[in-house]
Amino acid sequence: MEHFQLTEKTILKIKESNITKWTSVQEKAIPAILEGKDVVVQSPTGTGKTLAYVLPLLKLIDENEENPQVVIMAPTRELVMQIFQVVQDYTQNTNIKVASIVGGADVKRQVEKLKQKPKIIVGSPGRISQLIKLKKLKMHGVKKIVFDEVDELIKTDDQKDLPQIVKATLKDRQLLFFSATITPQAMQFAKEQSTNLTEITVDQSLEGNIMHGFIPCEEREKLELLRRIGSIQNMKALVFSNDPFKLEGYASKLNFRGIKTAVLHSKLGKMERSKVLKDLQSGKTSLLFSTDVAARGIDLQDLPYVVTLDVPEKVEQYTHRSGRVGRMGNQGTVINLVTPREKKHLFTLRGTQKLFFEQLSVTHGEVRKVEMSEKVEDKVSIENNKKLPTNKSPKNNVKKIKKQK
Repeated sequence: MEHFQLTEKTILKIKESNITKWTSVQEKAIPAILEGKDVVVQSPTGTGKTLAYVLPLLKLIDENEENPQVVIMAPTRELVMQIFQVVQDYTQNTNIKVASIVGGADVKRQVEKLKQKPKIIVGSPGRISQLIKLKKLKMHGVKKIVFDEVDELIKTDDQKDLPQIVKATLKDRQLLFFSATITPQAMQFAKEQSTNLTEITVDQSLEGNIMHGFIPCEEREKLELLRRIGSIQNMKALVFSNDPFKLEGYASKLNFRGIKTAVLHSKLGKMERSKVLKDLQSGKTSLLFSTDVAARGIDLQDLPYVVTLDVPEKVEQYTHRSGRVGRMGNQGTVINLVTPREKKHLFTLRGTQKLFFEQLSVTHGEVRKVEMSEKVEDKVSIENNKKLPTNKSPKNNVKKIKKQK
């Protein structure tokens, strides 16, 4: 494993974290960043993008300089705090201080943080811009700016502040744009900020050990399928819907039928949001319902399942949903509940994603892969809450998926 001339303390921390191999995005991005290049990096969720920019930036920091040198921006408080924690972990036993600056927090406390002379600022663009205007955050020493989840940053209410933040820094600054999906709009924004971009793209086939599957059904059958999925022993799944109003109804009905569910709202407070995520990881909750916006930036380690109630409209949404499992090479399964029309749309995504979709079923308390020697009718029969029948045709057999840990 090449160490790219990173600092000795960083290399030691890498070894302590049992990292023995770089992911593709790290292998490509770290050398480019160390060379001082402006980069726009597209890599699937869960492939180690944060370390791909944090590690080389630590190498480039002057520990004798007291002013902030690096600003990292993210679209959500959740993601800001995740990045902040990673930076803190890798700056232990160094003279590099880091501060988190987010909206909704007390401004005076954040000003006090800045008085401690942090070299790295991790925050939301709105609050960073506010502190710059108040002349509490000095940007003349900032040489590196990271736009994490840049495609979402340019959609936030704070997007108008982004160019102003860049202009407040030195002209020889280095700009790093990262996301799981670099949309045309995100690329245009990046080109407006930098005239000499190096593009780095990691294959959208995803690096994780993920099975992408579908269960054909009618719309009215999805609730029963969810009940069966939620009844599986040790089930932990993040359930996505395009319709936020559908989440509460499904969760309420499943709770009434004994399935432990919760809903992740984008408007949940910090403590409430933390609790629902902890309940899912601890097993107190089996199914956590969420929209794409609410789930953006969350990092659930070893999550075995993602379920989609509705096929996302865009391939970018599918990338972010499926990226909740299979993080850093772990095993995971994506279950798409699809009507005949939705199935056609789902299959249009696979060309872009380079994915293969397996047909699945839920039988005898297990998610199973249906293996067919010839085409069978893609329909699940669910009547009166009866269990799905086991296929007994000699031409069909149902293979049990290896249990997720």
